[in-house]
Amino acid sequence: MDDYARKYPDVPFALHMSGDFQGCPSTVRTAAPPRPSDFRIEKEIGQGSFSTVYVVREIATGSQLAMKVVNKQYVQRNRAVDSVLMEKAVLTRTNHVFIIRLHCTFQDTSSLYYVLEYARHGELLSYLNRLTSFDIPCARFYTAEIVVALEYLHGQSIVHRDLKPENVLLTDNMHIKLADFGSAIILNDPKVKAPGFTGTPEYVSPEMLSPHSAFEDDSCDGSQGSTSPSSSTDLTYLMDFWALGCVLYQLISGRSPFRPERDRHPYETFGKIFNLSYTFMDGFDPDAKDLVQRLLVIDPVKRLGSPTSGGPSGLRTHPFFTGVEWETLPNQTPPELVPNIVPIAPAGWDTLPANLEDQKYHLPNEFNLAIGRLTDGDRTHYFTLQEQQNPYHRFTRNRLILKQGILFKRRGLFARKRMFLLTEGPHLFYVDVDSMQLKGEVPWSSFLTLEAKSDR
Repeated sequence: MDDYARKYPDVPFALHMSGDFQGCPSTVRTAAPPRPSDFRIEKEIGQGSFSTVYVVREIATGSQLAMKVVNKQYVQRNRAVDSVLMEKAVLTRTNHVFIIRLHCTFQDTSSLYYVLEYARHGELLSYLNRLTSFDIPCARFYTAEIVVALEYLHGQSIVHRDLKPENVLLTDNMHIKLADFGSAIILNDPKVKAPGFTGTPEYVSPEMLSPHSAFEDDSCDGSQGSTSPSSSTDLTYLMDFWALGCVLYQLISGRSPFRPERDRHPYETFGKIFNLSYTFMDGFDPDAKDLVQRLLVIDPVKRLGSPTSGGPSGLRTHPFFTGVEWETLPNQTPPELVPNIVPIAPAGWDTLPANLEDQKYHLPNEFNLAIGRLTDGDRTHYFTLQEQQNPYHRFTRNRLILKQGILFKRRGLFARKRMFLLTEGPHLFYVDVDSMQLKGEVPWSSFLTLEAKSDR
């Protein structure tokens, strides 16, 4: 028995425990407990604080799967055992089209292994980074699928607690799979200990930050089971709806509502959350705006989805979801991912060129074609080089630079030398070359054109 097993004798990763591998294929389960040699690693697709995720091929069946390899020593050293076990507990309890499926778990002397369904198209965040934002049909569709997934989890007494675009994966047919349940809690089950909260600051609900939060003690591990319908048990689910409001805002605007201007201490983010310090860009869809405002409510009792605000059905019936056919979502063809480009003000349209309609989407479409030619591997390669070699990378908000060049920005008699950076999104930043300071961003719209003012 290894040191980990001796220290944590009740950890249900121990291979001898009956029923531990109910998710394993029968060919593996009946022959012998699974082991790393049953799988061939094809490529690495992600890294977490104590784990690495690979695409693997199961040798016996030829199935392509994802394997999450968790470092035991790191888990032990950082007291993350509860988080590791919570993820397994959630995955073994769930069976839903919008939840990542657990294939099997096993361990060796150094690592714990989760073998999972492989979501081929990766994180929703990667597409959001490429396009910066989604148009309303895309945002509506993916938000609706997240709502269905959350409703299922809450029906199983599970609260995700770390909902964000990184934890929404996309399958072959571009439907969602919620993943990463290390921060989750299972209510009303004293056998499963809730992990200490490890969510992401920008998506944390204000009740999680309260010094008197019911979620910072052991009450989450099942002791809330005897509480009344209006108690904190019901309200616990609402932290996921707060995060849903943050995600919807980000899908449409391209950034989370409470993201600090620079990488600063999380307390700055927490202050913005408590003060509801966020704004909507011009042209933000009014129904989406209303939904965000009704989800980002400090008092969870008044938050949309609470028992006093219509319950879960209050979400489905919100005007933003008008036209959504909820029951057939898994079988629908997702809308094509398109950036949300807000039109310019209509004033003066009668003076625009007659052929403007033909040119209206020229730039965005050309941009989409450009990024479409990059595979995920190519983008990762170029982005890594950019991080290592390009001194202007720090001004791009972690977006890939497509083109860059020097232009002289003239005001009055003076011309100032600026480096212009065209990035994914699209975004067009300009930087003072001498002081190496970001000076601004050129607003991007469907009508953006270039005009030579002088040949000097």
